[in-house]
Parts: sequence; C-alpha cells; structure tokens
Amino acid sequence: MYKYILLLLFTFFQTEIYSEEREVQSCKPPWDVYTLTECAINMHPSYKLELYRTKEMQGRKKIAEYFFPSNPIVGGSLASRRGSVDSTNLSGGGSFNQATNFQLLVSQEIFVGGKREKAMQIADEEFRSQIFRLETIRRSIYFSSLSNLVRFQNAKKEELLSQELYQLSQKLTTIARARVKEGISPGIDESLSESEELRMAKVWKNSIRKAEQTKGELNLLLSQSQNMEMDWNPTFNLYLELSDDKDSLLSLALENRPEIKLTEKDIKLALLRYEEVRLQKVSNISVGAFVQNDGFNERVIGGQISLPLVVWRDFEGESLIARSKSEQSFETRDLVSRTVKQEVIQALSNYLTLKEELAFYDQRLLDRTSNDISNLTEALRMGKIRVIDAINNQRILVQTKLNYLQTKSDFELAQIELIRALGLPEGKLVIRDKL
Repeated sequence: MYKYILLLLFTFFQTEIYSEEREVQSCKPPWDVYTLTECAINMHPSYKLELYRTKEMQGRKKIAEYFFPSNPIVGGSLASRRGSVDSTNLSGGGSFNQATNFQLLVSQEIFVGGKREKAMQIADEEFRSQIFRLETIRRSIYFSSLSNLVRFQNAKKEELLSQELYQLSQKLTTIARARVKEGISPGIDESLSESEELRMAKVWKNSIRKAEQTKGELNLLLSQSQNMEMDWNPTFNLYLELSDDKDSLLSLALENRPEIKLTEKDIKLALLRYEEVRLQKVSNISVGAFVQNDGFNERVIGGQISLPLVVWRDFEGESLIARSKSEQSFETRDLVSRTVKQEVIQALSNYLTLKEELAFYDQRLLDRTSNDISNLTEALRMGKIRVIDAINNQRILVQTKLNYLQTKSDFELAQIELIRALGLPEGKLVIRDKL
C-alpha cells in the first residue's frame, strides 16, 4: 500500500494538478468500489491538503541540501588620503600628497559540526512522516465513504419497507372503519387503527428523512449534485479468521495502523531536532579573502576568518523546548496507542455481538414474518381476529423487520470498522456488486 502512495506522489510531482472541473467529471456513474472510494479520496479537502504539504516537504529537503547556510557577502571600501609635507623652498610654500585607498572583501559562512547533514536527516524524516500521515487520511476517507454508502443503502431499504407497512396500516384502518360502520366492532377500534396509522406514518417519514440525510452526506463526500440518484446496491462480506486472543489482535493493530508508525516517526523527528539545537552551540565560521591598495602602488592580498562567540545567547532555552517536545512525542505515541486499542476493543465487540445477533434472523423467520403481516388484513376482513389484536400483532411483526434491517446495517458497519481498526488492507473486505 505504501508503494502505491509513493507512486501516487511521484505522479503528483511530475504532472500538473488536475483542475476542479476535471476531477468532478471523473467522479460519475457507473459506480463501483474503486470509483467511489477513489473519487471520495481525491475530492476530499483533507487529502488534498496533505498532498500539498507533501510537496512542501520537497521544498524543505532542497533547503536542507544547500551547501552553505547563506549566500556570500561582498563588501568594499574606498577612501581618499591627503597629507602635506613641510619643505622649505624659495617660494615659502609646501607640497601636498594625495592617494586613494580601496579594499574589496568576499566572505562566506560555512557549516561546521555536521549541521547540514543533520538538516538533511530531518528533511528526509519529515517526508517519510508525511507519507504515513497521508496514508492515515486516505484510509480514514476510504472507510468513511464505504460506511456512508452502507448507511445510505440501508436507509433506502428502510424507507421502502416502512412505506409498504404504512400502506398496510391504511388498509387496516379502512377495514376497521367498515366493521365499526356495520356495527361488528366497537367505535374505539376505529380510533385505535387510526392511531396506529399515524404511528406508521411517522416511522415512514422518519425513514425518508434519514435516507435524505445519508444521501446528502454521500453526495457531499463525492462532490456530486444533491439531485443525483445512486442505484448501486452492493453487499459486504468479511473474510477474516480472527484470533481468540484479544492481546494478539491489539498487537496486530499496533503493528499495522499507520497512526502508530506516524508517532514513531514523530519521535525520531523530535530527537533529531533536539540534536540540531545542540549543534547550534557550535557557531558557523565565516571565511573571507580581501585585496587592498594603500594608494602608493602597494597591493595587499589576504584572508580572514570570523567566529561568533556564544556568550549571551547560549541556546539553553531552545534546547529545553526541543527536549520537552521529544518527551511529548513519547507521550503522544502512548496516547495514540491507547486510542487504537480502545477502537479495536470496541470494533471487535460490535462485530462479534452483531454477528451473533444477525444469526437470530434466519430466512424462514423473515419470510414467515412477511407472510403474517400480509395475512393480517385478510384475517381482520374475515373476522378471525380483533382490531386490537391485529394492531398489536402488526406492531410486533413490523418491529421485527425493522430490527433486522438495523442489525444488518450495524453489522456491515462493524465489518468496515473492524478492518479499519486492525489496520488490515482493504482487500479483506469483499464487496460484491448487485446491479
């Protein structure tokens, strides 16, 4: 996966960045897993931001590769000398001597104590650290897009189911009114059936609202129009043999998650920066050469060297800051490790419990529930069941089907989260298209 990231970065740096219009055009149906996830990743501002920061790291590396800390300094001076010499002559006057002095100086500051090599090490580690940061963002967007897709697909199914159930409750109300009108049932049955119809109407409208919200989130993630319809209906299957030892799973996550590798790189960077600050106590020297003319046809060529004295500014404050940041980086690694462990424990618990819960809903139970819901109307029409009993039975059967959809959605989300939490490659999650 990291080779893929490096190849992507190479392509990014060797070609021009695509325009926003071209990116939008590349995200269009027909959808599959690759198209959807790549569209979500490439269009996400967080990923773009980190990609541009990676290019910034290249600039920092070029700065670190400079052979000298600053450009050479050229200086010069020009002076005019005029003097008088007392000499007695018949006219009683004196003679004057005049000369022009000039000096040309060239100086260059140079690295000492391995500062350039240390700066190059820091630049290389910053680039490697940015690769793991980019991979962290990429995986987060990848699994987030799949989760949004699952929520949207299940919200659509829940909307269709609740609409069908609402229509059945309307039929139940119609039959109850007819029975009350004929004097077969008491008047309260009509009120009860109408109340149940209102309850199912609320369930239906809630499902519509939920479907619209998840659709908007998905279209926003893909940078698509809010009017776009998605008919893609995939299924998710997790092919993974999980160890019974939870400690081994935690170790697996700590080994695979890019967030952990990122904190380790940050620790190395902090230590390198601390070493760089310590090297600042050894000042760079400046060497130079000069040529002079004293005005009497005497030319002087020489050299000079200057060394700043570390007296007032001894870099103790900078060293204290750098040492503190290195200590903070160790604590950050422990904090991230604890967060990763918590995510794994929660994801594993959700996956195992939801897998067992989903096993309760066998296909025969679901088929029998659908048949019983459909037969309630006919049973009420034939007088085989009372209105209150029909309402109670319908409520139980409806809740069973809604619970099944919710459990199925939660289980699919748990599979996605488990792959992400363990840091496993995306190939462990098999997604089959059902067009």
